[in-house]
Amino acid sequence: MKPFIFILSIHMTLVAQLDMIGGYRPRIITRGKMWSAFRNNGLDGGGDRNNSSSHSQESLSYPGNIARSFTDFVEYFADVEAYLNGDPHIIDPPRVTISQNSKGQGIWVLAINQDLDTLVSCSGPRGLSYDIESETYDIYNALESTLGDSSWPNSQRSNYSPDHQSIIGNEPIEIHNYRYHDYIINDEYPEEIIISQWTTKTGIQGTRKAYAWSYPDYDDFILQEIIFENKGNDVLDPVYFAFKTGLNVNSAAHGWADGYQMGWSDWRINRKQTQDDVFFYTQSDTFNPDLPEYKSDYQNHIMAYQRDGDWLGTNWDDTAQPYKLEVANAHENEFQGQVENQLLAYQYIGLGIIDYLPEGDFVHPESVDQPIITKWWQSGNIDELDYKDPNPLQHNDREMFEAMINQDESDITHTPIVDDLGEHALVFGPYHLEPGQKAKIVIAFVGGSGADWLNEDEITWSLTSDAISEHTLGERSLFRNFERAKFAYENSFDIPDAPPDVDIWFGNSRLGEVVVNWKDDAEDALDPDYEGDEAKDVRGYRIYKSWPPSHFWHNGPWEFIVDIPVGDSTFYDTSKGIYSFTDTTSFSGYNYYYSVHTYDSGHEHWYDKEGNDLGPIPSLESGMSSPEQKNVIAITPFQASNSVFDQMTEPIRVVPNPYRLDFSDPLHMYPDAGDPYKLRFINLPRKCIIRVFTASGDLVLERKHLKESSAESAWRQESITFSGNVVSGIYFWMVESLADESLGQVQKGTLAIVK
Repeated sequence: MKPFIFILSIHMTLVAQLDMIGGYRPRIITRGKMWSAFRNNGLDGGGDRNNSSSHSQESLSYPGNIARSFTDFVEYFADVEAYLNGDPHIIDPPRVTISQNSKGQGIWVLAINQDLDTLVSCSGPRGLSYDIESETYDIYNALESTLGDSSWPNSQRSNYSPDHQSIIGNEPIEIHNYRYHDYIINDEYPEEIIISQWTTKTGIQGTRKAYAWSYPDYDDFILQEIIFENKGNDVLDPVYFAFKTGLNVNSAAHGWADGYQMGWSDWRINRKQTQDDVFFYTQSDTFNPDLPEYKSDYQNHIMAYQRDGDWLGTNWDDTAQPYKLEVANAHENEFQGQVENQLLAYQYIGLGIIDYLPEGDFVHPESVDQPIITKWWQSGNIDELDYKDPNPLQHNDREMFEAMINQDESDITHTPIVDDLGEHALVFGPYHLEPGQKAKIVIAFVGGSGADWLNEDEITWSLTSDAISEHTLGERSLFRNFERAKFAYENSFDIPDAPPDVDIWFGNSRLGEVVVNWKDDAEDALDPDYEGDEAKDVRGYRIYKSWPPSHFWHNGPWEFIVDIPVGDSTFYDTSKGIYSFTDTTSFSGYNYYYSVHTYDSGHEHWYDKEGNDLGPIPSLESGMSSPEQKNVIAITPFQASNSVFDQMTEPIRVVPNPYRLDFSDPLHMYPDAGDPYKLRFINLPRKCIIRVFTASGDLVLERKHLKESSAESAWRQESITFSGNVVSGIYFWMVESLADESLGQVQKGTLAIVK
């Protein structure tokens, strides 16, 4: 067994965050509610192309969701014991559970040099130009060199801190500026930072710094600071910088409706049935938001955003993608516990402009009115590779330059209204850049939802009957979140700090219940915004629980279950400095998630960077957007061992029996759509052999149970030959004891399986 574990660990190391786009290893931002992959080529998210390998990279996923075993997130859930035991929690999840809201976001540099050469360098999202070369940001001589933490798990999940470096190849630098049980290490910077850098044939070097927080009021956006420096020898005039984006709400909502010819691939490769989004641009003459009463407020911002609309291919209003069982693909690898009319595409996603006239030694564009050009393009026909947008797959530099820069009236004055658009671009410039000069643009990709506006988790809210009518509240949420992104940037990243996360671990009660444990270290943490006794402000813990219909639902539904004040003797062991909570509502064999939040005292005052008193700050609570803030592998309580079971005096049982594969029948299968085949042998001795035979006597299972603490073993109906799951029928089981108290004793029974 040990050699296998060794090989497995090597494999996991090699494939963690694999290169999926043209030779550029990604790093994935996961600290906030919005997740995305970054590379040292200017591409953010996936690649908008007909290539399944690009599926596995997060692309403005909102809310983010752990997925893709052995690919993106192996460092988060590589549970070797679970793998060896056939546990399903590391099985590759279906794509329909990942709420990607973009096919990719590329940065373009368009320039004419002093020899009048037209040069275009583009990093997608539809194809990369040949000239882009990755660079590694000089972190050791940068302001960020002192940032980062190397304690567990940051040493595995980030690749840089002052105390560790594990940068591989041409991947960006990922810094985790946070740790368990303590306030943010340096609160003049965000919690997570990913820095990517690349060069282009124009001579322009791009450096992008992406920032994220997990704080509940600041976790709905990814802030990006992009610096363009002329590292070449030529004067470039004009120079334009374009943000070309393939927003599309969303992948998870377009992979279930096979009944009206829709599927994941259609979302990925731009077939028209998934191109039903409604587009908005705040600076257009005809801007008409979903909530017109807030139009003037929205127009104070530069924002291009969109939401899911009504596709004409359905005979009902499918705005926000309410789930319809009659047209759904209910295969066990696709059905994830959705219920009738549950909203699946409730997100509002936008690109907002924060700053293009920065202070300091930066060149400004010739006009203060930016972006100078806005563009939207139809998707074209994927089957004929007939794309309407400029891209290096079909066009040369001059063609791409002209297509991006030439403007007509419709580009800048009208909100696009057709329903099969796939790409848009916001273009900044023109700039005059001499060798050594720099320009900077600050943007934010932002998410919003009715759930966020109402302060509910997305899954809980999406299941309510009011969700459809509350859907447009997502627009208010979007702009509120963008205003918070602007505040964070304008206040030099100093925002009111949420109290620290705690590292939780689990036990199992003798009654087969989950026990949640954590240390008291957070109570000594000092809020960096205050001094003295006021800085020591942690006052208690709140526990949230999720018992979802599928272990792929990492983001809810969440239920608040208990508030534990600091030092509460019911839960706190003073001699060990450990809190323990036993969830008496948990049951053996079922899958659960937990998140333990700290909360603070609140404060009468909070001061911004200029020393202005912004008034009282209410009690703040840590978040649950990050994988570090909950268990990403479901915890499953088990029946504890007992001397009675070792003696084989209690009847051994198989549950459920009969088993019936029917997601609407929770009495005859465990109601986890991600783990539909689970059966449990219970009342087992600590040591035994389990065998299962067909009615004709063929052996389909032979397994040793050798767990000192557990009186049960799970079987997911895989055959002994691993050729697939067993079929419907009557089966005979036999358990032979290997325990000293009952060595050689046997119990037998029958099992009915119906599929």
